[in-house]
Amino acid sequence: MKALAVVAVAGVALAVSCSLSEVAKSGAQPVPSSNSALQAHAEAIFTRALEDSRAIVQLRDLVTAAPKRLSGSKGYDDAVAFAAARLREIGCDEVRTEPVLVPHWVRGEETAMVTKPEPMTLRVTALGGSVPTASGGIEAEVVMVKSFEQLQQLGEQARGKIVFFNRAMPRSFLRTFQAYGDAVPQRSNGAVEAAKVGAVAAIVRSMTTSIDGYPHTGAMRYAEGVEKVPAAAIATEDAEALARMLAESKTPVKVKLVLGCRSEPDVMSHNVVAEIRGSERPDEVIVLGGHLDAWDLGEGAHDDGAGCAQTIEAMRLLVACGIKPKRTVRAVLFANEENGLRGGVAYDAAHASERHMGAIETDSGGATPFGFSCTVAREKADPYRALLAPLASYGCDTFVPGGGGGADIGPLAARGVPCFGLITDSQRYFDYHHSALDVVASVNERELALGAAAVAYLAVALADR
Repeated sequence: MKALAVVAVAGVALAVSCSLSEVAKSGAQPVPSSNSALQAHAEAIFTRALEDSRAIVQLRDLVTAAPKRLSGSKGYDDAVAFAAARLREIGCDEVRTEPVLVPHWVRGEETAMVTKPEPMTLRVTALGGSVPTASGGIEAEVVMVKSFEQLQQLGEQARGKIVFFNRAMPRSFLRTFQAYGDAVPQRSNGAVEAAKVGAVAAIVRSMTTSIDGYPHTGAMRYAEGVEKVPAAAIATEDAEALARMLAESKTPVKVKLVLGCRSEPDVMSHNVVAEIRGSERPDEVIVLGGHLDAWDLGEGAHDDGAGCAQTIEAMRLLVACGIKPKRTVRAVLFANEENGLRGGVAYDAAHASERHMGAIETDSGGATPFGFSCTVAREKADPYRALLAPLASYGCDTFVPGGGGGADIGPLAARGVPCFGLITDSQRYFDYHHSALDVVASVNERELALGAAAVAYLAVALADR
């Protein structure tokens, strides 16, 4: 999910995602491999993954057990119980939960309406971490901007008003994660910048290239010493309509915003950890994982139910195929990626003394896998690139060194552990991301299975190298 500082807010692995043509431009090419054992592993894993088609079962069962999995909620606790039970069921050598103190933010009532010059309902959702409005809501004139610089130029003209951030994700960018990175600062930092000029609230255009009626939530932050003002996202259809009204109206446009969200005290939660012990070097560890928490508007099927399902299925595939990795393969389903990254930080602190030889994160949705990005520098990447050669037969041998691995394994990357992120076809990802549309029906079972097979293969390839 982009540079780590941005990852913590945006909750998505920007550096992990790229397109095949983008890779071609970078000159990254697969290196032939003569390792017959790895080729055999790839064939066994992919054949089993497609024949059994269990990845979609793991996903359906997860969202049935815990459709709402925001950190600190009962739904998240249900997800922990499900994941631990499923990992035991598939035959991992050890399964445990590890404590993590997480934030507990609760969504409440959320409405928004243009009150002048004529009534118009806005489909709205609070941004994660937002403070509530006063009990009767906030009604104020709206000013529209597309950048923080434009807001700063308004200065006193924005005081006492609601700032409407209407910077769209650029549709011309081939890499949708790049488009997301271009627009998402208004979501993550908009409330802070609005408060600095004396505004009373922030409304943000949803982070998607689609023009539809579904608002997309996501994390935002506050800054010390800056007043906390409420922040919400509106559907892109409504953003377009509000922008037209602002352009055409001869009188001020007013909006009434009501948010009942609140932050409760932190609560104790858990990461889920499962292992297949290494047959030769059990004290050396390869981590494989995704984040178990999800925003609460949909089912979190792509973000990151898919990554959790692929992680669980990857462990099942290794067991089912009778593969005994030389190093320990450790599955970690991380808590609190979406609004804090505390699961990744807690895991790193608890396991800092162990020898981590590699880490893989799958957090770019359940679409067709293309390959992997990696934190290893280009000049040192050839040995890792060679490991991916057997994936050429399955269309997912793309390798992008010098990139990212993922938000949850970011602390491991900072300590020099080679970290990998699954690259998927991202063209539809932000149609669903953080919205009510992120449901199992939006995930293709064969694409999901291919991703599970890819991460299972890479885990054993790293374990055996």
